[in-house]
Amino acid sequence: GARRKIFLPKAKPGDEMEGVTPEGQAHTKRDSPTVSPQQSRRSTALLQTPAPAPSPPMERRSPALARKMATLEVPKIYEETAEESKSVADSALGVPEKGEEAGPEGQTGESRRANDPFKAPQVIRKIRAEQFSDASGNLKLWCQFFNVLSDSKLTWYKDEIPVTETRRSSGDEGQAALAIVQVSLKDCGVYQCTIQNEYGTDSTDFLLSAEVLSGFLSKEEIEAGEEIEMTPMVFAKGLADSGFWGDKLFGRIMVEDLEVGQGFLRKACRARAIYGLEPVFESGHTGIIKIRNLIAFGGRSESTLMERNYDITIQECKIQNSSREYCKIFAAEARAIPAFGPVPEIIPVYLIYRPANNIPYATMEEDLPGLFERFCGREQDGSLARGSTSEVGQKCATFQHWLYQWTNGNILVTDLEGVEWKVTNVRIATKTKGYQGLKDGCCPALLEHFAASHRCNRYCELLALKSLETPQPPPRSKGSRSPLSGRKAPSSPQPTKKGLSSPQPPRRGSVSPKSARKCPEGAELRPKTGDNSKGGRLQ
Repeated sequence: GARRKIFLPKAKPGDEMEGVTPEGQAHTKRDSPTVSPQQSRRSTALLQTPAPAPSPPMERRSPALARKMATLEVPKIYEETAEESKSVADSALGVPEKGEEAGPEGQTGESRRANDPFKAPQVIRKIRAEQFSDASGNLKLWCQFFNVLSDSKLTWYKDEIPVTETRRSSGDEGQAALAIVQVSLKDCGVYQCTIQNEYGTDSTDFLLSAEVLSGFLSKEEIEAGEEIEMTPMVFAKGLADSGFWGDKLFGRIMVEDLEVGQGFLRKACRARAIYGLEPVFESGHTGIIKIRNLIAFGGRSESTLMERNYDITIQECKIQNSSREYCKIFAAEARAIPAFGPVPEIIPVYLIYRPANNIPYATMEEDLPGLFERFCGREQDGSLARGSTSEVGQKCATFQHWLYQWTNGNILVTDLEGVEWKVTNVRIATKTKGYQGLKDGCCPALLEHFAASHRCNRYCELLALKSLETPQPPPRSKGSRSPLSGRKAPSSPQPTKKGLSSPQPPRRGSVSPKSARKCPEGAELRPKTGDNSKGGRLQ
């Protein structure tokens, strides 16, 4: 319907008020034939109403404004109570809230911040699949978020299992990418990318199926092989040294088998050394090249794919090679006991650089022919799995116990796999991040779980390792004494201290009460000239 106009009376200036006729003249105008009775009534009504005091100008609002604001609201994920909806309408009309005045300022700000859909991050581009331009067989999944108003955590999932996570700074709305190394059918599944911060969360998913992979080209086979650079990690000063890189070896390899093993977190392939890698790999011998799969990169503050690949590979080299140094010390202690028998050996890994690949850094190790056995590892939920009951599995569990006790509960070897007595695929957990330069694998809960669940075997008893079932008391300092030691020998309630002198000054002529009893009453005791040292002792 039509809108009703509301007239607000205004105060008239002084010159207009002079032209208004008084009440007596109004009657003469009503009696005159030129003025209608309706006009006279209007004029008298205006004269009878008193002129209001001047008020500040008020902002005109439509009565349907609150209704329009309610219809324009974005639907919220959480359920909103009637009081909250009323406060939203009041804030739209400019009505101050009572909670802001009475309640504390921090509570209202935190609740709004946590449940503010206008500030929550949102997906602007869903996950897409692309192939790298070098036709190396690697695949790239990427998506994009916007409205990133605070520091956020970005997590990638494969079949609802978290595989990697990165950090995003406030305002960073660049691409979030995930690199799949040597993509194959084992990589098929549902991939999801989730962003989360203090304002909310959002996610997008993508189905990588066999039909999607059929549209991409496979890796081009190079008959002549590829050039690589191999660098060993050396520990010259033992475990006190953080490790450094030795002399580089330049050689050529040829990839024979692209898929070795069944895991998807690490991709492995078998390569044969052609020349240049002696004495580590003789010509014609095979080795296993391993590279971390599912590498997250992208964003403004995040490093590039090559830098992320380098950092991850360096950490893997450091984890396995430092565990090898610990295993050497463990083997030296075990060989001193004849009944212990053979000891497992962790094989070394070498850093290689392949310039022809867009993900160039990887590790190379000895090829172990035979059937792999898992001696200890983790479940899918991250907890420790039960170890193998074989002799090698029991000695690997003893090595876990020994390393946990050797490092005072700071390092735990969680994964060990291998063939017979040679072990590889080492993973660790540390109590604090960055312990001995190990940035990855900080998980104090795993160390607590191991201390509670480990059961010592006969090899732990041969090495005289302490049981981890009961918590060990903290070690006492050398100068600590038992509180009951003072009760054994009864003494004065105020014992004198060795280093403190008596508050009374010493008297040279002081006589012991016992000596006074021995001497006669009339005799006098005079100190001799040579008794100064005795007087000092009495003091």
